[in-house]
Amino acid sequence: MDIIRAILDGIAMAAIFNGSAAALVIANPRYLMDSYPKGIQKAAPEPMSKKEKRVNKIFTVIVMGACWLYGVSSTLYGGIHTFKLLFCTAYIHWIIVNFGDFFLLDCLLFQKWTKLIVIPGTEDNPIYQTKNWMKVIGIPEHFLLWPFIIVPFFSLVQTGIVMLIQFLFSF
Repeated sequence: MDIIRAILDGIAMAAIFNGSAAALVIANPRYLMDSYPKGIQKAAPEPMSKKEKRVNKIFTVIVMGACWLYGVSSTLYGGIHTFKLLFCTAYIHWIIVNFGDFFLLDCLLFQKWTKLIVIPGTEDNPIYQTKNWMKVIGIPEHFLLWPFIIVPFFSLVQTGIVMLIQFLFSF
């Protein structure tokens, strides 16, 4: 396993995900409203419309698909064949995406440029304050949920896909 390659691939995947998410949330925060804390979602004057949900689903499929495709194809061409090394490579990819999300979106975008991402009608919600944001979503999501549940699951799936392709096509 080439750890430098795994880290660089993780950074590339994080750039794809976080760059796309930042662009979409700046364009219209309501498109990603389901990713905001429940307190902000409930404070919004109206729930997500069908159009907003559709944009969210399309965004998720395209961006996550691009991340999966990048991670799988890079790992395939990295010449890794054992389950343990494939899993570790995938874990590195996805944990970097997670921490990129935390530092770039939660810390930088949401806390430094809050005015760009406030959902209309929720401007004075106290959850937007850094301490509350981190307590409600930042820390639980990025230091508990993702590292111990989401990243291992994504890593298993990515490992399985790579192993299946290697088996079927003699990679």
